[in-house]
Amino acid sequence: MVRFLTDNRIAPTPASNTPHKQELLVIGAGLPRTATSSLQAALEELNITPCLHMAQIIPHTSRQELLIAATHSTDTATRQKQVNALVSGYAAVCDMPAVFFLADLMDMYPEARVILTTRPSAETWAESCRESLGFFFSSSFGVLGFLWGTERLWFRLNMRILEWAKEKVGEGDIFSAGFYERYNELVRGVARERGREVLEFKAEDGWGPLCAFLGRDVPVGPFPRVNERKTFVFIKRVLVVKGVVSWMALGGLVWLVWRYGMPLL
Repeated sequence: MVRFLTDNRIAPTPASNTPHKQELLVIGAGLPRTATSSLQAALEELNITPCLHMAQIIPHTSRQELLIAATHSTDTATRQKQVNALVSGYAAVCDMPAVFFLADLMDMYPEARVILTTRPSAETWAESCRESLGFFFSSSFGVLGFLWGTERLWFRLNMRILEWAKEKVGEGDIFSAGFYERYNELVRGVARERGREVLEFKAEDGWGPLCAFLGRDVPVGPFPRVNERKTFVFIKRVLVVKGVVSWMALGGLVWLVWRYGMPLL
């Protein structure tokens, strides 16, 4: 299984008007590329499971569509029903599904613990994002993935992230140190308005601060380290090949129709 391309997890996503199957315990408020995958693995090792991550959104068109729709909802009640449909059955949520709806999640789950994952510096984060995620926000990805529903939605979702960044954070360059700093300050402000404690956490901090914050015993093994950089390099190669082959196949089909008058179907 390749994260972000496939997802074999069985996770409940009940309709928006059904009750929560379990209460959300943790809101991972950190941006992508702040060890959110490591946080997901750590929470699940602490039996705070399942944890919803963007890696469980991208492979499913229905979840992408629901996420996009919720980001466009201006009515609070409607949006929170959509967010409920997205996170119901999960014990934790992190990465973009949490980032988009941070205030809603804090209001919907007043007892949930809030964790802001960070990097050693804003510049380190920005460089990591540009290297790992830049392609997926480019017009090249939009063109290469256009013939496939999942990739087409993924690109649309990424464009929505750009819009959201300008609307909510006031910074259009999402791969900049300034965006990182402004977003983290936004998290602190949203939490402060609601009287919520926030754990600012780096993966390098290990189990101690996280377990103390969550009231859990420290596991015996090392803190999980999930490095998505190599994963995104592999995904880019797969999607480039898939896109090129798909467009070549379509071009060949069009040529056959033009040359021999063959019907498309």
